[in-house]
Amino acid sequence: MTDQSALQGQTQVVGTAVRLSGEGPLDGAPDGVRDDVPLVPKGTAGEKRRTGRFRSGRWVMLGFIAPALVIYLLMVIVPSLQSLQLSFTDWDGISPDYDYVGVANYEEILTSGRFWNAVRNTLILGLGSAVIINAISLGVALMLDKVGRWQGLFRTAVYLPSLVSAFILATVWKYLLNYNFGAVNTFLRDAGFPDWARDWLGDSSIVVGVILFITCFTLGGNTTLIYLANLQSVPQELIEAARIDGANSRQVFRHVTWPMLAGAVTVNMTLAMIAGWTIFDQVMVLTSGGPGFVSETMAFFIYKVGFGEYRAGFGSAAAIVLFLVVIVSTVAANAYMRKREIQA
Repeated sequence: MTDQSALQGQTQVVGTAVRLSGEGPLDGAPDGVRDDVPLVPKGTAGEKRRTGRFRSGRWVMLGFIAPALVIYLLMVIVPSLQSLQLSFTDWDGISPDYDYVGVANYEEILTSGRFWNAVRNTLILGLGSAVIINAISLGVALMLDKVGRWQGLFRTAVYLPSLVSAFILATVWKYLLNYNFGAVNTFLRDAGFPDWARDWLGDSSIVVGVILFITCFTLGGNTTLIYLANLQSVPQELIEAARIDGANSRQVFRHVTWPMLAGAVTVNMTLAMIAGWTIFDQVMVLTSGGPGFVSETMAFFIYKVGFGEYRAGFGSAAAIVLFLVVIVSTVAANAYMRKREIQA
C-alpha cells in the first residue's frame, strides 16, 4: 500500500468517526494543537482537473451570452445613455446641430399642465389596472381551481386574449365602441336604451375609464394562470388540517391559501404596474391622446412631443422622468410586498 492510499484510508476512517460522534477529530486536544490542518493536501491532480473544466465551461457560457449581451448594450444601454445626454439639449430630432440648455427641459416639464395630466392618467391606468387585474384574476383563478371537468377549455378561453397583441385588440374595441355603427351602441339602441349610447372614445369624462377597462381585459390572462398555478401548488394537507380544526372556506382562504399566494401577488402586481406605467398602444389606436390631450399617458406624451412636435430633447427629458417614476414606484411596491411575503 502506498503512502497516498494509506492517507486516503485514514481520511475515510476519520470522516466516518466524525459523522457518528458529531465532533471534530481534534476536539478536546491540548492547547497548541491546530485543528484546521487539511487531512488531504491541496493541489491534487483531480482538483486541478476539476478547476480546469470549470474555467473552460465558464468561457463556453460566456461565449453563448456574449452575442445577446452585445446586442442589448447596443440597442438598449447605449441609446438610454444617449437619451440622458439629449435631455439637456434643444435637439429637434432631425437636424445634426443642437445646443445644450441645461435643465430647462426638466423645468418646463415640472410646470407643464399637459405633462401633469399625463402623469395623472398614467397613475390611474397603472395603479388601477394593477389592482383590478389582480382582483379579477384571483377570483377567476379560484373558480377555475374548483372546476373538475373542462378545466383545460376554460383555462384556454381565459388565456386567449393575452395571445393577441394590444394593437389588434385596441383596433377591435375601437370599432365596437364607435358611436354611429359600433356593436355596443347598436345593441343599446336595439334593446330600448338609446339614451345609454355614448361616444365612448370622445367623451372626456369617461375616456380614461374606457381605456382602463380595455387594458384590464387585455392583461388578465397571464395573471390568472400565474394565480392558478400557485393555487394548485398549495399543499392539500394544510387545507385539510384547517378544515379538521373547524375552519370554514373563508377562513381557509384567509389563513392558509392567501399567505401561500404571497409570491404570486408580488410577481403579478409588479408586472401589472410596469405594464400600466408604459401604456401606449391602446391610447395610440383608440384616441391618439384625445379629445385634445385628455387621455394622454406619459408614454404617449413622450412619443407625441418627441416625434410629432419635433422636440426630441424635451421628449428625452420626459422619458428620463418616466424611467425614474417606474423604477422608484416598482422598487417601493416590490419591497413592501416582499416584506409581506416574508411575514407570510
